[in-house]
Amino acid sequence: MNKFVEDGWQALLAHNGLGSFESLWNLQADWFEPPNQRRGGWSGVSRIQLCTPTGEEEAIFLKRQENHTRKTWRHPLSGEPTFRGEARNLRLLNSSKIAAPKMVYYAEKRSPGGWQVMLATRELHGYLPLDRLVQNWREQGWARFRMQRRKIIPQAADVIRKLHDCRLVHNALHAKHVFVHEQSGAACLIDLEKMRRRITRHKAVLRDLDTFNRRTAAISRTDRLRFLLAYLQREKVDAEVRALWQQLTALEKRKLS
Repeated sequence: MNKFVEDGWQALLAHNGLGSFESLWNLQADWFEPPNQRRGGWSGVSRIQLCTPTGEEEAIFLKRQENHTRKTWRHPLSGEPTFRGEARNLRLLNSSKIAAPKMVYYAEKRSPGGWQVMLATRELHGYLPLDRLVQNWREQGWARFRMQRRKIIPQAADVIRKLHDCRLVHNALHAKHVFVHEQSGAACLIDLEKMRRRITRHKAVLRDLDTFNRRTAAISRTDRLRFLLAYLQREKVDAEVRALWQQLTALEKRKLS
């Protein structure tokens, strides 16, 4: 995939003077977080506020990178831009109705400095990373957020299960990569550049749930059990729930030892 523009977005970008690759690439905008510099290249993300022809506002997150590549089985020597893989994964999840940011733009081109690549997604209104919510629960008291936890945790489990049902593994399933809506509890997955398809669902399950289990160490055993019950679609603990709990506990002990 060399270029993708969601229906209607080329006109919206042009309305804001951003209709060409060069205008978007050279856009002066604050970095949402410090750019990542590595291996002779860089990547960064900016929040861009666009104005629609009717005077409304539409925010996007624009990711730009130069000369960031990874080797793949398709490109074992030269590699491919890392954002290209993320764009493929976003399109896959968007078309599979697995909650993820809506991709509206992707483009790449060669330059003397290497690959120049851009990827834009619509802003997730009202969403926060799960790790920030867990920190709030811990600092302000677990009991105060009982209803919020009961709403959010099962929905986080649901979106992860849907990913695994497609034999897809996120490969970096940290709490900060699960975004949840504070009011509705809806959950979605972000940072998908490492997502891959696995031969079996079981391999995807253990890889991701082990990471997620260790990266949410602050939550209680009750909330962990609530997550597993929702993930396995069980009303109460049975042999399958106990087996998965024991596997995750064993993996955690092995990596901490």
